[in-house]
Order: sequence, then structure tokens, then C-alpha cells
Amino acid sequence: MDAHLFRRFCDALLPGLAGARMEKIHAPADDVMCFSLFGGRGAERRRCLILRHGRQHSFIFTAARHIPVNAQPPAHVMRLRKHLSGKRVERALCAWTERRLWLGFSGGATWLELDLREGASLSFDPPEPFSDPPWPDAAVLRDPDHWRSWAVLTPALRRQLASMDAADAAALLVDLNMGGGDVFLYESQGKCSVSAWPLPGLAGEGWQETVFSDPAEAMEKAGEQLVFRDLAQRSRQNAAKPFLAESARLGRLLKKLDDEELRLTSLREKQESALLLQSQLYQYDKDAHMGSVTLHGADGDIMLPLDKKRTLRENMADLFHQAGRGKRGLEHLARRREAVLREKERAEQAVLGMKAAVSGAMPQGAPAASTERALPTGMHPQVQAFRSSDGFLMLRGRSAKGNALALKMAAPHDYWLHIAEGPGAHVIIRRDHAAHEVPPRTMREAGILAALKSWQKDQQRALIQYSLAKCIHPMKNAPAGMVRIDGSEGSFSVDIDQELENILEKN
Repeated sequence: MDAHLFRRFCDALLPGLAGARMEKIHAPADDVMCFSLFGGRGAERRRCLILRHGRQHSFIFTAARHIPVNAQPPAHVMRLRKHLSGKRVERALCAWTERRLWLGFSGGATWLELDLREGASLSFDPPEPFSDPPWPDAAVLRDPDHWRSWAVLTPALRRQLASMDAADAAALLVDLNMGGGDVFLYESQGKCSVSAWPLPGLAGEGWQETVFSDPAEAMEKAGEQLVFRDLAQRSRQNAAKPFLAESARLGRLLKKLDDEELRLTSLREKQESALLLQSQLYQYDKDAHMGSVTLHGADGDIMLPLDKKRTLRENMADLFHQAGRGKRGLEHLARRREAVLREKERAEQAVLGMKAAVSGAMPQGAPAASTERALPTGMHPQVQAFRSSDGFLMLRGRSAKGNALALKMAAPHDYWLHIAEGPGAHVIIRRDHAAHEVPPRTMREAGILAALKSWQKDQQRALIQYSLAKCIHPMKNAPAGMVRIDGSEGSFSVDIDQELENILEKN
């Protein structure tokens, strides 16, 4: 995140933070912090200040929705909660060239430092006053070798100035020096970029440009794509890790079974040597101890090595015994391999289900034949996949077991739908992130899918309830598919369309 963009965001954010109360503090990921604030000057609502820190891809924005967090909070989050929960913001300071923001809270000299590179930390000493840095004149712009000595000439700005003529570059510097101004958001095929100045190069490459007079609004929309979507993908990848590990373990087991098959095959092949020795045993003393014996085979003479400690008869019996072991072992190995392959297939199907094209909702401007609309392959046979008319991936259980599997494939922010009264199928609507809006048409289609596999499938109208997947929990010691609902998002009625399944399968 460029320092000039950070400045415009802070200029829009800080005036409204005075008096806001810190309610919740979460860490959805190692590099993401979420601070829930209530109220503030001119606002009586909850909002979340979200910081993603690091040397690359750092970002800060406000959002109306918080990020679902199920993990136990780490120690540094507990420390922040101890000193900041319930306190109000009384003062703020922004060192925008350093991309650092300090919030001072009531009840003592407690400061929250938000650093886009290092993250969030507590400070009990007031920060040093920040004064605006000097700005270069036109002469500096003509000598790029000296650009790095000016703090206001950030790397992104230096790249932009290098592509502009002198007059436009000077005008851009004057505009940035004055502060304020519009923010420019560029979107293309699920990608997003936000800037404090226009980027003609992106606009010429097919990116859609949106100009925002409110920097906070632009940052919220960009944050939903840059941070929320990234966190959702991480959540699905983390959910898939146990199945990936299981698949890898079963792959190693299959390799061992291949090695064992070679060993058992070599044992089974001793059957031919045993039969050949049996057919020519009359030529030798059966009780003789010999290190080897020459036998006449169909392809010529064969020297068969023997155990000298045993008689010829005992060697023959041992060869038959080893051949029998090899045959029985191969039969058992075939059954074991089949079972391992089934387990590996289930694990791979679970991975595909967890990582399946999040929602696959059509990005604006994408062609109608976009591959993002394709249904994921390799789904478990007990789970049906549909693509809504708006491009959202919907999963429906075919049975009680399928209902349980569909719920396992859901991220905390996905929607779960079910017939409001009586038994029926579970339907999951996959979303890119917690702030991803689901169109009413997709909600209606998912509700109809739930009704078509319920006890009300032959009715004309059905009542559908829906919740976030994080509020749906399997019941302990209950049959598969039985769940406990800890929170509801509401309910709605749908007119049942018996042909919808066929229509969606063709999409």
C-alpha cells in the first residue's frame, strides 16, 4: 500500500474515530488484525478496522462486516484486549510517510500503533509529533538519481512520474502535496488495484476504473477482494491440509504395496521351479544335500540354486511353500490395494471439495464461456454440485452422509440452507469471503434445491431457513446429517420449480 494512498485513507478515517469504543480484537491470520469499533463522531454503528501487515501486500481498510474467527486468540491479541477493550479513542496521529498510525485511548497513556510493515503493538509512551516532510521542486524531477532522498517520492510514485511528461508530473506532485482527492480502483478478472492517482496503463489494458471521492469506500471495496478473498482461500487451504496429508500418506503406502507386489510375485514364480524339480526328482537321491541342481526345461538346462542344509525333498517342499505364500499374499495385497485406492480417492475428493472454485461467481466483463463457471470435478458421489444463474457454486447432499460431507466442505462464511420444517437436504452456497453479497436469485435457486430434496418436494411453496456455516454444528452421537443451529440469518419462501435442477445442470 503506497504511502500517499495511506495518507488519503487516514485523512478520511481519523475525524470519525474520535469517541469510538473498542469492542473486539481478533487475528484472523498471522498477518491480519481486525479491530471492531462502535460509534465515533457522527456515527453510531459498528465498523471494523482491518490491517494486513508485511513487507509486501500490506493494506488497511474499514469494513461493515468482521471476519469470522474460530481459532484460539494468540498471546499478543489477548494483551491488546486486556489494555484496549471497552476504551474509547481520544486522539490519533498519522505518520503517513512511514505508513504508521497511532490511536490514543482513554484511561491513561495507552497507544495502539498500527504499522503497515510490522503490524499492531501497544505503546505506553506518546509518539513523537509528526511534521509534513518537504516536497521536491521541478528540478528534482529532471534528475531521477536524487529521487530516493525525498520521503514523499515513494517507489510507486517514482514509477508513475517516470512515465509522465514534466508538466503532468509537476501537476501530480502539487495535487498530492495539497492532500485529499479521489481514489482510483481498478478491477479485472478477480484482480484488484487501488491508487491515489490515475493509472492510464491499467485502464488501457482492459481494467475497469472506478473513481471514489470517499477513500474509505474505495479501500473497503478493494479490501474485500485483496484481504477477505485471500483469507477465505487460506481457510479452505487449511481445511484441505489434513486431507492432503492423508492423500500423501496413502500414496506412500501404495508405493510400499508396489514393492511388496514385486517381492510376492518373485515368490509365486518359484512354483515353476518347484514343479520342474518335482518332475525330475527321480533322477537324484531325494535325501541328498546339494547346493544346486541342473534341470532340463523347455528352453534348455536350468541351474536351480538350493539350500545345502536341506535335502532335495525338503528344498522342493520349501519352494512349493514359498510359491503358496506368494500367491496368498498377492490375493491379500490386491484387496488391500483396492481399499487404499478407495481411501485415497475419498481424500482427494475432499481436497477438491475444500478447494473447489470458491464461488466461481462471474467477474464483471468476463466472457460467458469463462472456465470459472465450470463445475468442480472429482466431487464425492454423495454431494451434488450446481452452478447458480449468477455463477455461485452450490453443494447439496444426496443423503444423510452427503449432508455431513457438504457441511465439511463449507467455509465459516458460506451460507447453509435447509427446509424450515422437517427433514431435507443441506445446501451450501460458496462465497469468496465474508462480505461477498449473494444475489436474491441465487438464494432463491438454492432454496428451491433444498426444497426439491425434502419432504415438501411435491408442494407448490416451501419455507427455507438459512444461516452461516459457522453456526451449524454436527450433533455428537447423532446420525449423520443431524445438526445444531446456533444462529440464524433468517428465512424466506420459494415457489418450487421442478425443472430447476435440469436447468442448473446445463449451466
